[in-house]
Amino acid sequence: PSSHFVFDDNFEGDILINEVRVPKSGVAMYTYYEALGWRGGASGYAGIQVHPRGNNFIFSIWDHKEHTAPIKAVHRGPGTITQKFGGEGTGLKSWNFELGWEHDTWYTLVSRSWAVGDHTFYGFWARSGKTKKWTHLVTMDVAVKKAFFKGGTDAFIEDWLETGKNVRTTNLRGGWKRKLNDDWHAFQSGRYSVNYWDLEPGKRSFNFKTNWNGGVSKDETGSFYFMTAGGKDTKPSVANPSRHTIKRKDTKPKYEAIKLKSAKLRLAKRGKLVVTWETDSQTLPQFG
Repeated sequence: PSSHFVFDDNFEGDILINEVRVPKSGVAMYTYYEALGWRGGASGYAGIQVHPRGNNFIFSIWDHKEHTAPIKAVHRGPGTITQKFGGEGTGLKSWNFELGWEHDTWYTLVSRSWAVGDHTFYGFWARSGKTKKWTHLVTMDVAVKKAFFKGGTDAFIEDWLETGKNVRTTNLRGGWKRKLNDDWHAFQSGRYSVNYWDLEPGKRSFNFKTNWNGGVSKDETGSFYFMTAGGKDTKPSVANPSRHTIKRKDTKPKYEAIKLKSAKLRLAKRGKLVVTWETDSQTLPQFG
């Protein structure tokens, strides 16, 4: 059954962060482990998937009636492809199978929105907890003014081909949202729920209506939220819906500040000076 975890950020912001991990026991084909979902004039979501073509990163934004032009990609990282989508609404999605992801590894996903004239740009970055490297996957240009992230941020786990016999699990931690006044909010709690309408007779998850679970767990990396769906041995230990909390003391994210590896200056035509630079990929990227 599709399951959601909606966090406690009921305000607008311009940066979203969440960490996602898929344990080896929770890897299943045709699964979307979404970690960032938002509402607003440019609603969208981002996460990781197990796809027949490989393990990929996905970032999508839906069309909206207020958009004055089609959504377009203004930056594609190495291996990123973009294409329009349909079905549950229309919009632009990006996929990246080249970067890939591994089970039992935490990945930090970041999206930032910023105003560019009467448009809003949305960037998407990922950081591997194994290599510590950041990757800029895509930036999209949305033709609507100041369409920032509205909460609460939603994470979900979805079996898009109805293979409920397989166990699929997502782990989530370290969520943040930056308010429009630049103050940071740490995700402290959230609401876990299973799509009850899918559990009724004749619906796609009826045969697995009791095969779900979610809440808070802990291992050597610390506390995290989890959602499990499918598998004959999966049984609920909490109510549907239920609220869960992980107390946090930090007041802002703690990632290594951006470092410059090199910079070059050259004289171009008509006396113009051109500056190029490279940053250390294990330090914070330029979010914009």
